[in-house]
Amino acid sequence: MFIGMSDHDRPIDDTRRPLQFYLLGTREEIQSTINQLQVLRFCERIRWSPPIPVLGSDWKYISMMERDHN
Repeated sequence: MFIGMSDHDRPIDDTRRPLQFYLLGTREEIQSTINQLQVLRFCERIRWSPPIPVLGSDWKYISMMERDHN
């Protein structure tokens, strides 16, 4: 399971774009991690995109969520 965060597009001024979080793994791993993150009050399950199959893989899926810096 890979959990990634992306903030490379952050502008120089004080206007901040949301952070992007990615989950990469099996459908079951992604769903389990999303459930755990909700229990920890990191974010609600409904904020995550549905797991999407990764092209060229027969088992990898990806899900994405955006969240403000606060």
